Amino acid sequence: MVRWPMIPSSRSKPFFLVLSLLGVGLLGLVLGRYLYLTKQKTPSWAVVSHRDIRTPAGNAFPQAPSAPVQPMAAGSGVFDRIAAEVSGVYEQAAPAVVRVHASDGPEQLAGSGFFIDGQGTILTAYAVVGQAEGASVDVNGRSFPAKILGRDPRSGVAVLKIDAGKTPFLDFGEGLRLRPASAVVSVAFPYDLKAEPTFGLVAGFDVKYLTRFFATTHLRANLPIKPGQIGGPLLDSHGKVVGVLMLEIDEGKACYALPIEAAGKVATDIVKYGEPKHGWMGVGVMPDRSRPERGAPVFVDRLYKGTPAERSGLKAGDEVISIGGAFFSVVGEKVPVKVRRDGKEEVFTIIVSARPDSSRMVEPAPLFPNPSGGPANQGMPVKANR
Repeated sequence: MVRWPMIPSSRSKPFFLVLSLLGVGLLGLVLGRYLYLTKQKTPSWAVVSHRDIRTPAGNAFPQAPSAPVQPMAAGSGVFDRIAAEVSGVYEQAAPAVVRVHASDGPEQLAGSGFFIDGQGTILTAYAVVGQAEGASVDVNGRSFPAKILGRDPRSGVAVLKIDAGKTPFLDFGEGLRLRPASAVVSVAFPYDLKAEPTFGLVAGFDVKYLTRFFATTHLRANLPIKPGQIGGPLLDSHGKVVGVLMLEIDEGKACYALPIEAAGKVATDIVKYGEPKHGWMGVGVMPDRSRPERGAPVFVDRLYKGTPAERSGLKAGDEVISIGGAFFSVVGEKVPVKVRRDGKEEVFTIIVSARPDSSRMVEPAPLFPNPSGGPANQGMPVKANR
């Protein structure tokens, strides 16, 4: 006979029996659940994602963090794609870009250049070699003596050659077909460091900067330039040369590049004839000094005697609107000059003649006057850091 301790009367026995059975069953469920959970690697409450959590509107508390996200696939973001494009241009161009050293009197010059054929011909800026008798070129850690085939202070171009066997070289693109906001990349040597890529955008095309008139249209780019990078190539997205770095402006935050069409013409003349072959019109121009801002009108200042301009019908004081293709003209070619006279536009034609050696127009006007009274640096050469 089963005894029920603490049970006051026999009429309560069925009730307490049922209650005891329920308690034993509940205890069994709890123990079973506990044993099940302890065998799992991760508690079930830990795998709930933030998508399963709802918070009342206006709740200031953040939602539970989601599980770690896998890294984004390479090239799937805008910046990733830009970086990939710039890296591709850099890897393609870097083997053909070189560092150039020269001594122009007491001044040690250093800059960049690049091969334009497989025989060691190098295109660089006039400012990198100045009037030096010779130069040296660093190629893949080796130094080669370089012969200066020719230089042109008017356009800012110089051409060198080294004997290094077969060399890599860069193809020419179309610099004058670019437009504002076109992407460009420079590859050049800053200071005494390795060549580096710099990415920027075309800002515009100018024929003058401050008080300096360029020999032809220059490409202005919002692309920072460091000392040592003048003479390096400016490249398009296909890795083709669209310009040669010529001048840093805005304290190195931007630059001017000579379009490769102009640089290539001068380089071809130098290789073929030993000197550039520029046409000559004999027009002297001057900006309106009462309006120093960029874009101020330009006027005919003088017509040199015995030149084609003297017989063209132009007059001193005519406002120059455009001179068609003068830089690329050859002897005997007719070049249209559009001017504004007495409020009306007129077009005059000048037949190009050979440029005399004694021409005062060969040297470009100085960008900034030299306080000492001597000749001003035309291309802002940089000193080598050694």
